[in-house]
Amino acid sequence: ERGWGWEPRKCGGPGENREMDSGPHVQSMSARKRYMLFGVACTHVLLASGEAYGWTALRPVLKDSGVFDASTEGDKAAKMNSVATMGIAANALCKFPLGLLLDRCGPRATALVGAVLMMTGCLVMALADKNDQYFLMFGYFCLGCSGPFLQMPCFQFSELFGARKASAMAYLITCFELSTGVFWVFGELHDTLGLDRKTLFLGYAGVAVYAFITALFLWPDLPYRAPPPQHTVRHMSGPSPRAAARQLR
Repeated sequence: ERGWGWEPRKCGGPGENREMDSGPHVQSMSARKRYMLFGVACTHVLLASGEAYGWTALRPVLKDSGVFDASTEGDKAAKMNSVATMGIAANALCKFPLGLLLDRCGPRATALVGAVLMMTGCLVMALADKNDQYFLMFGYFCLGCSGPFLQMPCFQFSELFGARKASAMAYLITCFELSTGVFWVFGELHDTLGLDRKTLFLGYAGVAVYAFITALFLWPDLPYRAPPPQHTVRHMSGPSPRAAARQLR
């Protein structure tokens, strides 16, 4: 059964005859496994999808950690704004190449790319020189890109719940909205425990490790798909014997 072990699959090119819609059905999946997979997907979205939009809460932490303290107040504000703009723009603009990757390579590969981007962003934000504008812009750019790469592969798990698909999607969207509060948690940890920029982002890198491992072993290569409606199956298999008898009359 797909999604429980690492099964590498080559990404197909545009000329290959692959059926990306022929992912595994969910009829035989136990309720326990469905809820477990959906719970893990919710943690991906909650912890790592929209953090770039929480810049307002992160900015005081960076200022207290001495970021751009060698610049004048005007230059410091401009540099801070450039870092924020890079991450937020990356989160919005990366969705087109993300869609291509998701179509060609599937949820597992897409989420793994997102986890690597998140790890890169966390390490750069933690270890870059506090006065190096371009490294910090690059780090926040990677964090901004990583969110959609981890979020979009999770939407497939709404198919696990059939008629309750809309409710599942609502949970995932709510998790995305709440993910903007990740850096608020940074601020609380900074204020109460005195954790600095390096410690906070190195700790946050643990979320990227978690996302990488769970995507590697749990995400499928092809999206899950709900079983076709019963009336569709009956139509595809032809009329019932009683209906055929009526037609003969």
